[in-house]
Amino acid sequence: MNKSSNARKFTRSGKTTDFLQEIISAIPKGTSVYVIGGAIRNALYFELFHKALPQRDYDLLVIGDFKTYVAALRKSGFVFGKIRRKNQLVLKKKRITDPQSIRDYFVLDIHASTDKSVQRNLLKNAAFTINGFAIPLENYLAKRVSPYVIALPGAQQDLKKRQLRLTKVGYLGHPATLFACLRFMSIGFQPPNKKDIPLLVKRLSTLEHWRFDRNVQKVFEYVGGEKKARMLVKKLGITEDVFVRKT
Repeated sequence: MNKSSNARKFTRSGKTTDFLQEIISAIPKGTSVYVIGGAIRNALYFELFHKALPQRDYDLLVIGDFKTYVAALRKSGFVFGKIRRKNQLVLKKKRITDPQSIRDYFVLDIHASTDKSVQRNLLKNAAFTINGFAIPLENYLAKRVSPYVIALPGAQQDLKKRQLRLTKVGYLGHPATLFACLRFMSIGFQPPNKKDIPLLVKRLSTLEHWRFDRNVQKVFEYVGGEKKARMLVKKLGITEDVFVRKT
C-alpha cells in the first residue's frame, strides 16, 4: 500500500486541515473562492453515508483577483503542476518530505471566472448532477458543509439516491465521462439512463491517446482491476471493448 494512501480518501483532518487553512488565509480582500465539484460531493456523501470516497484534488473557483490569489499560494510554498493556462492552473504542495507520486501532494485545480454566478459556473461545467455542488472555501472546514452548499437542481436528491444523471454538459462535455461513470458505479451508484450510454461510448473516440490510456488505468485502479471494470461495462449493456482505443 502506498505510504500516503490515506491522502487518497476524503478527509478534512490532519495535514489536510493545515493545507486548507493556508489556502483560506491566502484569499485576497474582495475575492471569493469556492470549492466546487467532487470535494463537496465527497463531503456531503460522508455526511449522508459516513463513508469516505477517494479524493484526488480540490477544484477551486476564483471570482475576483485570480493572480494575487495564485501569488499568495506560491509564496506559501505551492508549486505549479502540469496545467498552466490563463484561466486555469494546477498548484501542489508536498504532503511528505520525499514524494514519489502525485498522491503524495495536496493538489489544487484552480479556475478563474469572470461570471460572478456560482450557479451558472456549475451549469457550465458539471457533467453529472452529483458534481453540481459548490461551497465558499471559508466554510469548507465546518463540521457539516450541507448548510452552506450551493447546488444544481436535483443534485442533492440524486446524491442521496446514489443516482447518476447527466446534465446538458454531460451530453457534450468531457470525452471520459463513461470512465467516470464506471468509477461511480463501482462504489454503488446507479448508472445513468440507458439511452445515454451509446452517447458516452461514442464520446470516447474523441479522447486523446495519452489521456485515454491514463483514464483506462485510473478506472482499473479505482474499481479493483480490469476484470471488475469489464463486469461494470457489461452491466451497462456495452458489447464493444471500451478499454482499447479505436484509431
